[in-house]
Amino acid sequence: MNAPASVYSIQTWKLARKQKRWEKLLFWYSFMMAFPSLLLFNQNASLLIFLAMVWFIVQNSRISLIGFTNPLQRLAALFGIGAILSVANIPSDASSDAFNRALSVLPNYLYWSLLIIILIQQRRLLRLEVIYKAVFWGVVCTVIYYLFLQQSLRAIPIFNRQTPNNFSFILISYTPIAIHYLKEQKNRIWALAFLMLLVFILLKEGRRAGMVLVFLGGMSVLYADYINWKRLLVAAIAVPVFIAALYSPPVEAFILQSSDRIHEMIYETEKVRTEDRSYLVRVAMVKKALAIFEKHPLTGIGLNNFTNYSIAFDESFEGAKYVVTRKNIQQKSAHNSYIGVLAEGGLLLFLPFVLILLIPIYHLIRNFNSIPVVQKPVFYGHVMMAVHLYFIMSIVNVFTWFLIALASALVYRK
Repeated sequence: MNAPASVYSIQTWKLARKQKRWEKLLFWYSFMMAFPSLLLFNQNASLLIFLAMVWFIVQNSRISLIGFTNPLQRLAALFGIGAILSVANIPSDASSDAFNRALSVLPNYLYWSLLIIILIQQRRLLRLEVIYKAVFWGVVCTVIYYLFLQQSLRAIPIFNRQTPNNFSFILISYTPIAIHYLKEQKNRIWALAFLMLLVFILLKEGRRAGMVLVFLGGMSVLYADYINWKRLLVAAIAVPVFIAALYSPPVEAFILQSSDRIHEMIYETEKVRTEDRSYLVRVAMVKKALAIFEKHPLTGIGLNNFTNYSIAFDESFEGAKYVVTRKNIQQKSAHNSYIGVLAEGGLLLFLPFVLILLIPIYHLIRNFNSIPVVQKPVFYGHVMMAVHLYFIMSIVNVFTWFLIALASALVYRK
């Protein structure tokens, strides 16, 4: 005997309520990734939403919460194990507080590993239209907050300060998603105008790498799927014209007025390589990381200890005299996530970290023509973020790992 229609109506209503509740959780979690400026109990507010998402999955999913059937899930588990071993094997020549410093950030590393594992396992629940909408508005709020509200709201404990580096990194990671959403909701002109606005903001802020990577990520969303031999020929002709315009006196004067740092990067590259303090500090930190790796190759010096560890390193590079004589040179950030991970976690942390980043990039290159257009913005953002990790020590931000986990999940989503 068939069930009454009312029974089916109740079941449909309950299913719709669950779907709506999940989409709200997914929206606000994604929003907090692109607007990571709200704190609750001295933690990013997204952590509480993540716990609510896990609880929802436990209550409603018919498949296991955690699985290790895919290579990326296993690599995420190895990344977590590498972080634990780094904390458990603090070298004897480390400072007295090295263990406590490492232990204080270990939960973050385990959280990121779990995030990748769960998003891959629950990839069918990831509604990209919900995520993209949330990320777009998160990017808009981040821009408004950073430019206009941060100074006036910094006295309120729930608001977290966004540094110029973090602001740039958020835009690099999430601009492709935001541009895709705006293109679909409005049109290509609106999306291009928004992209140019973001690029101009980064130009004014002097974010050299950020400006370039945001531009490339956004343009990839707008035009990468239209590339053919004819357009490549047009681009090849346009490049010399663009370079000629770039080096024209009016354009050079405009860039000089907008940002001294951008002007030096474009027009005084030799001076940057030999005299720019920011660039030379990065070179010095690479030398320091390699010296640490040579001494502690497997498990490094412990998480969160790069600025807390002193070691003699090669000072023979050009321009070293401007930076290595500084009293606080050993306390400088690694300015490079790859060498930072290598120094703090050794090969046991570095290898799974690099492979986790490379597999989605390989997937994008190998399957470019078959990947749905709606998924590509995630991969474009992942690529730009992976490039920028070379210029900033920013793996300790959850919004970095959300994008990594999202790209990892889409690798296995048919």
